[in-house]
Amino acid sequence: MDITTVNDRHLYEGRVVVEDPSDASRPVELPGRIVRFGPAGWLTVVSALTEDAQIDLYPAGRVLAVTDLREVGVPGHQPGADA
Repeated sequence: MDITTVNDRHLYEGRVVVEDPSDASRPVELPGRIVRFGPAGWLTVVSALTEDAQIDLYPAGRVLAVTDLREVGVPGHQPGADA
């Protein structure tokens, strides 16, 4: 499934930090992820824009940080490449 099937076209690459589902006191860092803010109340996260990539939804209340955002699809930007 393509991430745009779950959400609209506004995709970003960035670093995501969420609460560990098994231990809310421990943060889990997810660097270099493709993210979409939505559906309402959720953050959609995928590791790559490929057909077989796993799509994860995190409730906004468990998202601790979303940083280093760059829009995906901007001319000259390669997802996963350091700028």
